[in-house]
Amino acid sequence: MSFRAVVRALLRRWYVLVLAAVLTLAGAVVVARPPVVYRSAAVVRIKPPETPQDPSGMTDFRPSLAVIGAAVVTVLKSPSGTAELRQAGVSGEFDLAPRNTGTTKTEAYVVPTVEISVKGADPRAASRQVDVIVQHFGTQLRRLQDGKNIPAQRYITSDQLVPATALPVLGVRSRGLMGVAALGLLGGVACTLWTDEYLRSRAGRRRAA
Repeated sequence: MSFRAVVRALLRRWYVLVLAAVLTLAGAVVVARPPVVYRSAAVVRIKPPETPQDPSGMTDFRPSLAVIGAAVVTVLKSPSGTAELRQAGVSGEFDLAPRNTGTTKTEAYVVPTVEISVKGADPRAASRQVDVIVQHFGTQLRRLQDGKNIPAQRYITSDQLVPATALPVLGVRSRGLMGVAALGLLGGVACTLWTDEYLRSRAGRRRAA
């Protein structure tokens, strides 16, 4: 189809373009005023026993404390761990991320800290749920050491470095508006051309009949 034919088709079915423009405008309004979402986060540190000259069996494994923290993260993010957290009252979207001291291409986890975060519409509720996950993190860390004949005073433990703090999640509004505009333009033109072809074909069949 030539450029002139496309223009004539768009002029003939201008009402389809108007409908597409209205839908695009509605989508832009939604993107421009998204619901406010808060992200609350806290940092947990994995601590060695207070007597490093006589370490527990957990520290003899040679992977660093950061690796042990990553093991706890894996358990809590598993289906069973997620179900346990949901049952404890964590309803928002949550994440546990060991601190990456490397890059996105060459990851390195040598600092024994984990960031725990929860997203939700209520900042206070999100912070409370972060505290719940922090408690379960410590519980799961103890579970890994239970039954290994480790004295309690030599357990690897964890503590919360900073309290949970909730901040609004701010997206890039301009990118969203550009995406809506591009989809509206392409979709409107495509629907207009399809409508024109369909109506012309139906009219041709009627004339033939």
